[in-house]
Amino acid sequence: MDTIEIYANGILACSVCAPKRLARRTVERVVNELNPTGIATKWKISKDEKFRTGQTNPCVCEDDPKRLHYLMEC
Repeated sequence: MDTIEIYANGILACSVCAPKRLARRTVERVVNELNPTGIATKWKISKDEKFRTGQTNPCVCEDDPKRLHYLMEC
């Protein structure tokens, strides 16, 4: 599956699942196309090193080791 999935979406943060092979800027571009923020700032991969759960950002998807989960913020 080559799609990027937004699996958690908030006002200023979201979490996405993307193929490992995609460049970070591609992930950001596609997420902004799929889910525009509606404000002046765009989605960027968060500089936070960890998700609230303690997992690293990015981390390997539990369901598919060929995919990564990213925490994003705007």
